[in-house]
Amino acid sequence: MTYKVVRKQNNSHMCFVCGLANDAGLHTSFYELENKRLLAIFKGHEIHQSYPQRMHGGIVSALLDETIGRAILMDNENLWGVTIDMNIRFHKPVPLDQELKVVGYITNLRSRTFEGEGYLCDKNNQILATCKAKYIKQSVDTIVNGEKFVEEQWIYVEDEEPPLSFDLPQ
Repeated sequence: MTYKVVRKQNNSHMCFVCGLANDAGLHTSFYELENKRLLAIFKGHEIHQSYPQRMHGGIVSALLDETIGRAILMDNENLWGVTIDMNIRFHKPVPLDQELKVVGYITNLRSRTFEGEGYLCDKNNQILATCKAKYIKQSVDTIVNGEKFVEEQWIYVEDEEPPLSFDLPQ
């Protein structure tokens, strides 16, 4: 099924998953879709492998965690998800050197916590891993623990050719 992109989310400088200045990072882009899903786009390389030609499960876990946890930003840009619990199922090996899509969404919203689900799929929309997770809601001021949140390090980066829509599994 095809879903329209509503908005692109910001990237940071040093986040492992979305940080653009983090040389060891994954440089992932995030897009809010019309169906209240958050989509992450990432391409794995040799440095992300575990067994030959397979992505490390820790990288897969980080991508799922970040995508589901960031879904809360669609409702409130000052509220972040901090992971309490995650359960990941690896269905098939995750390949390297191809664009992967990670989808996350909120399934249960409470006053202090939220739960979400997500999946990672390959270029053919075959689901390779799924995740259920729980997060505590925290404001950015609480997360930086008294330090000043540097908004200049939380930046919007325009795509050279912004995608208008994405095909995803139903």
